This record gives sequence, structure tokens and C-alpha cells, in this order.
Amino acid sequence: MHVRRILIASMFFLLLTAEGTGQTIGSWERIPNRSTFDLWDVTFTDSLNGCAVGDYGAIQRTTDGGRSWSQKLSPQQFALRRIHFFDDSTGIATGFHGSCVRTTDAGNSWQPVQTGTEATLPGLAAIGNTVWLSGESGIILKSTDRGITWKRLQSGTDVMLNAITFADASHGWASSVQRKFLRTRDGGATWTDLPLESFVAITDLKARSTTECWMAGYHGRIMRSSTAGDSWSAVDAYDTDYVSMRFDPRGRGWAVGKRGAIVRAEDDALVWRLHDLTSAASLNAIAFLPNNTAIAVGSNGAIYRLDAVVPPPIPESHPSKQ
Repeated sequence: MHVRRILIASMFFLLLTAEGTGQTIGSWERIPNRSTFDLWDVTFTDSLNGCAVGDYGAIQRTTDGGRSWSQKLSPQQFALRRIHFFDDSTGIATGFHGSCVRTTDAGNSWQPVQTGTEATLPGLAAIGNTVWLSGESGIILKSTDRGITWKRLQSGTDVMLNAITFADASHGWASSVQRKFLRTRDGGATWTDLPLESFVAITDLKARSTTECWMAGYHGRIMRSSTAGDSWSAVDAYDTDYVSMRFDPRGRGWAVGKRGAIVRAEDDALVWRLHDLTSAASLNAIAFLPNNTAIAVGSNGAIYRLDAVVPPPIPESHPSKQ
């Protein structure tokens, strides 16, 4: 009886621990991938066609909704960090040493574009045909012709700007893991340095409107501003080092990061709970397809697929509701 009590107590403790840390509720399938290059960003133009980019200029492409992928290397073979498509056929990818490659045939082929810099460019934001890049030594570049030509903007800082986001053609923000946060209200022509109350190593930014902006960073840090960045409030979030965040078509926030964590916002985005832990050392980006599928990519060529981002609603005739 004494042993039985110990076992019951142990099981009860484990249940309490799981409840306290947030139980996983996802079921992500690891997609076989021959490549072991780290993947840093992924995007889809529809429910079938998508691309992911990563180290050594790796560009992986899928035409079946992420179930299988083929790889080629960019002409420059520099590490790529971000990718964006303006429509079904035209897209750009950017990364180390000022590299920028462009496609006009849905990712079948890529051509190098001159950016006028050798700075690493890990930040990308796009509104319509306009795209901004941010990166090393405080550089910010802007293109109004879908990445064909670039103009350098004056950020007023020399730190690495690893993240940039825009709500519309005028209102944008840029940030650094080095406690730097900038705002523009004229499309990037001028930038204002906004103070942060405490040290925040910001890894990603996402604008939701001209006044609402979100940031993610190290040590489980997710913060929200409803004042265009003048003030911030921290939300309750799963403790991991976040690499990237994104909002799905329904407006719910998702974030991925170290230890293969996939985290989802709940309770009007005021709580971010663990959705799943994958076997990846790190997940670096997540994308959502129109057919309710999600794809996450990360270290060592990791690609994960979730068929249903949200479980279907229970029918009115379901036995559990009778």
C-alpha cells in the first residue's frame, strides 16, 4: 500500500507539472529531407507552392503543400535569412554579404540582384510592391519595384538591425538584440529611437496595425504595444528563446524557437502556451497555408507539417453534446 501511495503521488505530481508548463496539443509530422542545411524562413503563395531558404544559399521548393521538397543553391551561395513573394511568381530572398536573389518563375530559377552593400541582411518587411531590408551596421534598404533596385535609408544607428516590420507604407519599426528600437512614420525616410524600459533582446517584430506592434525575444519574452511602440506590456508566455513570430489568417499569434518549441497565443493573445515540442534543436520560422496547414522549418534541414492548425468544430449532432 505504501508503494502504491508513492506511485499515485508521483503521477499526481507529474500531472500538476504538465499543467503548469502547458501541455502540448499539436501533432507535427517531420517531413523527410535529405538536406542538413539550417533553414531560416519559409513562405507559401497558395496551398501547394512554397519555398524555404537557409544556409549556404539553400532554396527549397515544394509544389505539394510541403509533403516533399527539392533543393537548389542560390547563384551566390551565401546564407539566406528571409524570403518574400509579391505574387504567385515573383519573389526575393536575402541574407549574408548583402546577398539578394530574385525569381519571376515561382522559384524555379533565381538571379542575383545588386543591393549596393555587403552587410548581412536578416530583416525583411514588405507592403505591396515595396520592401525594406535591415541588417548589419544599422543598414536599412528600400525598394519600390519588387526588389529590382534599392535605396539606402538613414537609420541613425550602427547596431545590427535584425528585425523590421511595417503596418502600411508609412508606419514601421526596426529592432536589434542590442537593446535598440526604432520607429518611422514616413516609410523609412527618418527614424526615431524609442527607449526601452528594460533590457530586451528582440529577435522578431510583427506590426498588426499602425498602433499595435508585437515583439519576441529571449527567455520567453513576448511583448505587445498598443501605443505604436511608446510603451510595452509583457504577456504570459512559454519560456524559450524565440526566433520568429507570425500571425495566422485567423489573427492568432504563433512563435517558434529553441528546443523545437512551437507556441500559440490564447485568451485574446494575452497568454502564449506551448503547442508542441519537436525534435529540432531550433525552429526558425513558421508559415500558414490557405488550406489550414502550417509548416515550420529549422536547424539541420528540419521541416514539420501540421495538417490542421485548429481542430474542426464539434458538430451539433456530436454524441458528446447530446
